[in-house]
Amino acid sequence: MLCPNTVVCSYKYEIIDGQQRIATFTLLVSCLLKTYKELKVEASTSSDAANEAIIKGRIEKLSERFIEFSQEVQRVVTPVEVLELSRADQSFYKELIRCMNPSASRDSHNKILHAYNSLNNTIKSIIDSHTRIENKIDDLEIVQNILDNDFTILHMVTGSRDDAFRLFQVINDRGTNLTDGDLLRAKTLELLEGFNQQQDAVEKMWDEILADPPTDTKNYLNWIYESCQGIRPQQNALFDMFLDKFFPQNQQISLTLHHAQQIHETVKNIYEDILKCRKLLQGQWLYPEQQPVTGWDRSRLNILLVELRHDLSIPLFLAAAKLDHRLFSEIVQMIERTFFRYKLICNQHATPLKGVYYQESLAIRQDPNSYNISGLKAKLQNLISTKAIDSTFMNALNMLEYKDSGGNKPLKYFLMTVEYHYQWYKNGATGTPVCTDKSRVYDFAGTSIEHMYPRNAGNSVLDSNLEPLKNTLGNLTIMDPAQNTLGGNDSFTSKTPLYQKSSVLLTQEIGAKTRWAQTEIDDQKQLLTDAALKIFLP
Repeated sequence: MLCPNTVVCSYKYEIIDGQQRIATFTLLVSCLLKTYKELKVEASTSSDAANEAIIKGRIEKLSERFIEFSQEVQRVVTPVEVLELSRADQSFYKELIRCMNPSASRDSHNKILHAYNSLNNTIKSIIDSHTRIENKIDDLEIVQNILDNDFTILHMVTGSRDDAFRLFQVINDRGTNLTDGDLLRAKTLELLEGFNQQQDAVEKMWDEILADPPTDTKNYLNWIYESCQGIRPQQNALFDMFLDKFFPQNQQISLTLHHAQQIHETVKNIYEDILKCRKLLQGQWLYPEQQPVTGWDRSRLNILLVELRHDLSIPLFLAAAKLDHRLFSEIVQMIERTFFRYKLICNQHATPLKGVYYQESLAIRQDPNSYNISGLKAKLQNLISTKAIDSTFMNALNMLEYKDSGGNKPLKYFLMTVEYHYQWYKNGATGTPVCTDKSRVYDFAGTSIEHMYPRNAGNSVLDSNLEPLKNTLGNLTIMDPAQNTLGGNDSFTSKTPLYQKSSVLLTQEIGAKTRWAQTEIDDQKQLLTDAALKIFLP
C-alpha cells in the first residue's frame, strides 16, 4: 500500500497490490449486510424487538468498518467510502454493495457481480438450514468471527509511488495471474509519476483498454505487437517485449515532459488499435461509408473475419487501416481469395502466409502514403504458384462435399463467391476478379445450400446412381432459404420453376436444363472448378 497525505487523523491509502482480494473481502461483508437487513425486516414483522436491536447494531458496526463511515472536518461531517475501486468500476461497485442492482457494462463488472452472487448464495445456504431467526444470526456471527480472526492482510506501506510500483513488480514477477495488460498499465502509470495530466489521461485509456475479458485483451495486444514489429511475441514474454518496443522511456534514469508526452501518445495509439481490433472481430468496416466502396465490398471483411474466422490477418488490417479505404478494400478481397485457396482448400501451413502479412504490415507502417499494393499481390501469387497450384487446388475442390453433420461454411462461401464473380468469368475472366453486380448482397447465414438431386430422396425420386453423388460439388448450388424450403426433396423437374426464378445466375442456368443426371452433375462440377481456378487468385 501507499500512504500519501494525511487528512486530519485518518489516512487514505492507495492499494498497489491486493485490490481484488480486498474488494472480494468487502463484497462478502456486503452480502452479510444484505442478509442482516432481510432478517431485520423479518424481526420487525414478527415484533421481535430484541433480535431486531441486535441485528441493527451489527449492521451499523459492519457498515462503518467496511462500507462507509462519517468523518468530521472543521465541524462538517461528510461520508467516506471505506474502499474505492478504479474509476471504471467504482460507480458499479458502490451501487452493488448497497443493493441498488446496477447494470454491468464491462468484463470487470461481470466478474465483480459474479463474485457477489456467489458469496451471497453461500451466505444464504448457511442460514437457510434454520427456521428460527436466532439460529440464523448466530451463524452469521460465526462468519463475522471468521473474518475477524482467520483472515490476514499483509500491510506494507511505502512513502512514494516509485517505491510502491517497484514493490508491485517484485511481488508480481513470480508467475502470478496478473495479466500483461494489468502489468503494462501499472508500469506506464509508474513512469508517468509526477506528470499528472498525462498520467490521468493514460489511466482513463487503460481503463477502456482493459474492459474486455483478459483473453481478448491479450489477443489484441499480441496483434498490435505483430502489426508494429513484424514478429509474434515469445510465449509468456508479451509484457517484457511490449514494454521494450513500445515504451523505451522505461530505460531512462529520469523522464522529461517530452518522454511523458511520448508515453501518452503511444497509449493513445494502442487504445485506437484496440478499438479497431474490437470492430474487426465483429466484421465491422473501419471507415465511413463512402464510394466507390459499396455494401458488397464491406461485406467481404465480415465474411473473412467472422464467417471464415481468419484472425491471422488482423495484424495486417490494423496496419492497412492507415491506407485509403479503396486500398483497404482491395487488400481484404485479395486476402479473402488467397486464404480460401491456400489454407481452407489446399490446407497449406499458415506460417508463410503470416510472414507475408508481417512484411506488408511493416511496409505500410513505414510509409503509408507511398505503399503499393502490387508487392502484396506478388507475394500472395508466389504462395499460390508454389503451394496451391492449379492441380492441387482442383483436386482438393473435387473432394469438397456437403456434410450432414454441419461445418459447411467453406462450401457455402465457395458457391456464393463463384456466383458473385460468375458474370466476370463468363465475360472472359480478364484481369483481377470482380463482382459485376454489387447490388446483390446475399446474407451468408440466410443463404442456403440447395441439392438439385434431393438430399433425402423419397421412393418416387430415389436414384441409386445419383445417391453417391448427392453431396458432391456438382449437385450443389445456393438459393434463398424460402425457395429452398419450398423445393424440399422434390424431383428436379418439379423444382426447375423455382430455379428459373432465382436471382442466382448459376441456379438460373441449372433451371434451364430438362434433366438432372450424372452427366449434368459432372458438367456442373467442371464448370465450378474451372471458374474457381480463375476467381481464387490474389
